[in-house]
Amino acid sequence: MAYLASHINVHNTCLRTLRERGYRLGIEGELDEDVMYPAELAWMAEQNNATFVAYNPIELLGLTAIYESVNPVGETQDYWWSVEGPNIREELLEAALPDEE
Repeated sequence: MAYLASHINVHNTCLRTLRERGYRLGIEGELDEDVMYPAELAWMAEQNNATFVAYNPIELLGLTAIYESVNPVGETQDYWWSVEGPNIREELLEAALPDEE
């Protein structure tokens, strides 16, 4: 059974995947050598007229996956990333943390 967790050792795989998909990559901010996950860095990916910014490459890959899945067309729309349907986040939270009455 495969298992994968969010960790710095997955970052390069995410960046390679993004580059293979045609994204231009960059980083802005400052690196603190004493911190493994410096929040001061902004990881960026650009393709065509779309720009994505995240705190780490794993999040960056996730944002581009949303863009590729939704495939927004035409003029920029508010909340183009919002997909209609049930609130799965709430369902999972309620299942994991039921009210204790």
